[in-house]
Amino acid sequence: MGKRDSLTPSVLVGKIRENQNNNKTLKSLFAGQFLGKFDAEELNGLNRSIEKELEKRQQKELDAKIKELESMGFEVKPKK
Repeated sequence: MGKRDSLTPSVLVGKIRENQNNNKTLKSLFAGQFLGKFDAEELNGLNRSIEKELEKRQQKELDAKIKELESMGFEVKPKK
């Protein structure tokens, strides 16, 4: 196994975090060098995966808020 094989999710996340600006966007040089290695189709695929993960997290947060309200005696149902 070479050095390239030791890339773990934690290592990748750490490297991305090292290369973020204060507003959590990627630094220009890193974005150009890192994202520039992907073709447009691959970037679109990454984007779709990120959007799906964000939707899951938003739903999880919403479910937690609904559960909290229901535990306080409120009835929560979707608006028609």
